[in-house]
Amino acid sequence: MKRILGAFLYLVCGVFVALQAQDLNKTSLVLRMGDFKSVEPLHERFLDMIKAKVGEVATASGRFTVLDDEMASAESQYMMREDFMDLPDEKRREILEGLLNDYTLHCNITKCKFTKKTGGANGYTCVVTLKLSVVNAASDKAEVADERSFVSNFKNMIVKNTKDAALDDALQSMTEKMTNYFVNNFAVYGTITKYDGNEVVINCGQNQGIKKGDTFQVKYVTMAKDGTQTNVPVGIIKVKEMMPDGTSTCGISDGKDGIIEKFQNSSSTSWLQCKLILK
Repeated sequence: MKRILGAFLYLVCGVFVALQAQDLNKTSLVLRMGDFKSVEPLHERFLDMIKAKVGEVATASGRFTVLDDEMASAESQYMMREDFMDLPDEKRREILEGLLNDYTLHCNITKCKFTKKTGGANGYTCVVTLKLSVVNAASDKAEVADERSFVSNFKNMIVKNTKDAALDDALQSMTEKMTNYFVNNFAVYGTITKYDGNEVVINCGQNQGIKKGDTFQVKYVTMAKDGTQTNVPVGIIKVKEMMPDGTSTCGISDGKDGIIEKFQNSSSTSWLQCKLILK
């Protein structure tokens, strides 16, 4: 057991340092689903439905890899077993990386009201109000990176046969607004994989919600032995085309010489990081 725990802690520390410097293959941020609480008593199945919908929207936005508590707990138990320690180092590192989150999302359900309709169409309608708080996991003080409230479209409510269906209808009416929130407030990260003349290829694209015309700031990141990092702006690139393999071809708008020079000098401790410029 001591061997397992010691190796586990060693890997966790090693992965944490690596992630502090941004994994070269990482294009989406890890979002852990945190507490979902209701101001008024609410059946557990309705809480689960709301949590599942928010997680689904966050994933579909392309901005996050969503990690729920059940997944994290199952993986944590697995990592304490002997057969986990027998896996190749890279496989163990991959599992650990999935547990280290960038953000935690909390939700305060300020309203979830069902109204029973009789006469004409019999059934239920539902009005839902959610307040989402995205917390920066790297902050010791649980710093809120952003928060926003969402209200279901009560003007176009449709009478449903069951409360579950009514809640699902209310949540569906909020989907577009929640998607736009995640897309417009959280960046995509990537790295340059190759260049040719005035063009470069980055390792993110349509799967992360990237569109033609999006621009990225390019920074040169260097990592010290203690895991601390520095980054220096190098230039700007603009997406010209999304490729079928999930990458994007970009034109260099500014800083061509610096981008090419730093790309040629990239290593495991220094590289070019591309961050989507939010509009």
